[in-house]
Formats: sequence, C-alpha cells, structure tokens
Amino acid sequence: MKKLGIIALLTIIGLNSAMAQLIKVDQEVFGMDCAPCAYGLERGLKKMDGLEKVQVSLNDGKAYLQLSVNNKLTLKKIQELVKSNGFSARNAIVTLKGELSKVGDEWQLNTDDETFTITPDTPANVLSALNTRQVTVKGHVKDEEDGNLDNSWKIQITEIL
Repeated sequence: MKKLGIIALLTIIGLNSAMAQLIKVDQEVFGMDCAPCAYGLERGLKKMDGLEKVQVSLNDGKAYLQLSVNNKLTLKKIQELVKSNGFSARNAIVTLKGELSKVGDEWQLNTDDETFTITPDTPANVLSALNTRQVTVKGHVKDEEDGNLDNSWKIQITEIL
C-alpha cells in the first residue's frame, strides 16, 4: 500500500512539472530574403523534438510553431536554432503554461527550464488578475540581443487563458 501511495505521488509531481512548458511560439525572424532561406529554416525547425507543426512565412518574416504536449523545448533553443541558420530571432508572441510567483515586486512565470518576468507595461486589468498559481498566458516576449540569450525573458502578458 505504501508503494502505491509513493507511485501516485510521483505521478502527480511528474504531471505538474510536465505541464509547465511552451505551447505556441510566433517568432519574428530577420534576415530571410528568399524562399530557399525560409524553406531551409523550416526544415531545420522541423528537426527539433517537441514541435507538432511548423510554418515559416517569408512574407510575414515569422516562424509559426505549435509545440506538442509535454515538450521540453525552450524559447532559447528555438532562437538559437534560428540564429544557427544565419538569421536573427527577435520578438516573439508566446503561449505558455507555468507557475506564477511573486519575487519582491516582480511577477515571474516559471516553466520547467525558463523564467519569464512580467513587465510593468502589461495591461492593468491583467496585472490585477495575477495570483500565485499554475496559469496559461499569451504574451509578447521582449527582444534580447543575440549574445545575451539565457533562460530568462521579459514578457508583456496580453491575455490570461
């Protein structure tokens, strides 16, 4: 009976951590100026584990990524792949699940491997609805310099889903 309780507890813990992840990323890509460029980037992105659907649009200058359930991808890994293909990854619109917490005066949303600090320019009605919990949000991730990529980002939440 004791073993069954331990297994159940580990399963619950595993499910909670698996739920903290990126769901969707619309990544701006600078430097694509031809169809073969966009096709090459799309092929490169499709090789990443955890992507369900990939579309790169030369006209929009974006890579549209739908991530699979329980993926282990990070925004940093996606942007690094874009950059390794010779492009610059800029702003992104992301949908993600994570754990909201307040650190000092700042709200943070943590996934398994990344931290998203909520910016003060997040609309007041969204900021007032924040409380510590597991949440799914959509927001605009601020551009980082190519050499400054780490696992922490600034995000303006536009919607709590």
